[in-house]
Amino acid sequence: LQEVHRRMPTLPLLDPVKDLGIKGNEFQTLVERAATLKERLSSHKLSTDFTEEEKKLRVEAYGRKTDLLEQARVIRRKAHSCQTMVMRDELKKMKRVLRQLGHVDASGVIQTKGRTACEINTANELVVVELVFTGILNDLSVEQCVALLSCMTYDERNKSDEGEDPAKDLKSYLSNPFYKLQETGRVVAKASIACKVELDENEFVEQFNPGMMEAVFAWCKGAKFVDVQKLTGSFEGTTIRTLRRLEELVRQLTSASKAIGNHELQKKFEQGSELIKRDIVFCSSLYL
Repeated sequence: LQEVHRRMPTLPLLDPVKDLGIKGNEFQTLVERAATLKERLSSHKLSTDFTEEEKKLRVEAYGRKTDLLEQARVIRRKAHSCQTMVMRDELKKMKRVLRQLGHVDASGVIQTKGRTACEINTANELVVVELVFTGILNDLSVEQCVALLSCMTYDERNKSDEGEDPAKDLKSYLSNPFYKLQETGRVVAKASIACKVELDENEFVEQFNPGMMEAVFAWCKGAKFVDVQKLTGSFEGTTIRTLRRLEELVRQLTSASKAIGNHELQKKFEQGSELIKRDIVFCSSLYL
């Protein structure tokens, strides 16, 4: 071998056709493809514009990039696994809340409360169901019911100062139902906290904003939109959006009342939907 290497420092490559006798159209196609790729490789700027040292550095950089991408994939898989575990824990906590509030039994079978909650998706279904089953809505008129439900569809931030009563300017026939709503919200919040759900009780209760109650009550009484708007501190678009969401919530409560066989509440919510759905608020276009 040393003698061969001395005579021929560069060993000649064997020709696969002439020397090895490989024949066939498929092989010829592969040879032509290899020649094309070799020509493209030799004309690439990595072969023409960079020195061997620069090529080596670039190849090493590409290798590090490949390693980092693989590490990123591994980390993403671990993060997904951790997220799945967290979600599983949250699901267990939420199931405990449903058991404690009576939506499911100890075996996980859905009860009447749970079937009612399945009909609600416009507002916090746990609070809405508690309002239904504690009888708070039974003692209210149709207009009071609708005005109270507006607290859960009016998504503007409460403008009252911290610690100040947000319903202090409301008349008693509106403020008293709102206070009962707050109490119901605290019941749900305490049940969630007891089941280890991360929740701030005060923040949860403060999400119920009575700022649209008076306006909604007047709207249900047949007031014109321009007069109703004077009772709010929001833009016209916000008022319309609140009333539309409110009508959807009332429709869902109608279906929920029908599902549990509470015909009295069903009739009340049907009347409420009729009182809300009128005039410019429910026009398909403001230009009609």
